Amino acid sequence: VKEGDTVLGTIDDGGTLELTRGTHTLTFEKQGYWSVTKTIDVQGDTTVSVEMYPDLAAFKLENFPAEIKTYQNTIYELTFTLSPIQTSATYNTYLSISGLSDVIEIRKDGSVISPEGGKYYLGDISGPTQISIKFKAGAVGTHGFTITLTSNDAIMSKTYTTTKQVTYTVEPLPFSVQMPSEWQVGTNELRISESSGQSYLITAVLKDSQGNEVWSDSYAFSPYEAHTFTVNVPSEGSYTLELTWNGKTAVYSIQVNPAITLKTKTITVEKGGEGVITLHLKNPSSDVQYYTIKVSGGFLPSEINQSISVAPLTEKDVSIAFAVPEDLTYDAYELNVAVMQGNATVFSDKVAVSISEGSGFTLFGGGSNSGKTILYVLAGLLVLGGVVWALRRR
Repeated sequence: VKEGDTVLGTIDDGGTLELTRGTHTLTFEKQGYWSVTKTIDVQGDTTVSVEMYPDLAAFKLENFPAEIKTYQNTIYELTFTLSPIQTSATYNTYLSISGLSDVIEIRKDGSVISPEGGKYYLGDISGPTQISIKFKAGAVGTHGFTITLTSNDAIMSKTYTTTKQVTYTVEPLPFSVQMPSEWQVGTNELRISESSGQSYLITAVLKDSQGNEVWSDSYAFSPYEAHTFTVNVPSEGSYTLELTWNGKTAVYSIQVNPAITLKTKTITVEKGGEGVITLHLKNPSSDVQYYTIKVSGGFLPSEINQSISVAPLTEKDVSIAFAVPEDLTYDAYELNVAVMQGNATVFSDKVAVSISEGSGFTLFGGGSNSGKTILYVLAGLLVLGGVVWALRRR
């Protein structure tokens, strides 16, 4: 430890050094590390925290939070200042993060940086630069990740590496969340129970994959109160559920799988025959679901309607039969399949129908080549039978 050119002493981590009252500018030096200069005002026993970086590192990470605590499933934004130790070593800077699986975005002085092969290009850093790392907290407990900064000198002859270990604690939410075992199109029940003994407002928002709000509701909870939200999901797909309270937001990813699927995408039928279209329906809810299946278009003279129901927590196949006319113009048609729930269309698709000529034959004139072959064979058998009959008569 120096003050000016005077060596005041050598100390270890946690050691002490006697100084006179007043202002002192101290320089801390250690072999293999960049020196650190601090100005302190000594009026009594004083604690000084000095963070030293290896001389192969080019940056100091300043304004780092002393303790990081967040809630389960919430989005946390870690912000700190990236300050060059030596600007001659901070060219072509890249930032990478290891041990953190759910990084949402990285910002440099407010601008979003897109990843390049798992790294984030920060460019040349000539002065203090604000870096923000936004990530989603996972399970309850203590977690950690590593921030690594690599940079070069001006002629790219030397590489500098700065690393920072980050530890954060994830605490349980002040409320419990009970979601459906399987989300479905239509109404879903979301039950929230306050568990911290506090009063606060929770706003629930459902967003689609494009970030558009498709449903929202809010409720003012009293201590230990429970409330059930009725969440309306418009269609299948990926969604994000956000629960916001006291300036914090818990985020959940939701996947709504199709409750109805068309098993018969293509079918081949004969003129004058019959075809069958099969759909698979499942009901993950606790209520009976009622549907009307409609098949129309193509060669059908009128729309086919079939009403069905699906019991709670079950799934089944439903088949719709249709007749094929004899006099068809084309060898392929398209049928429209729709499933209605009340007045709402909850599913629609198309079935490609190919028409075959059939395999029948006629005995007397006309027909296909195979029919004619059979005709000739039968004629031959009749002639042979006549000869045998004549011989027996003789």
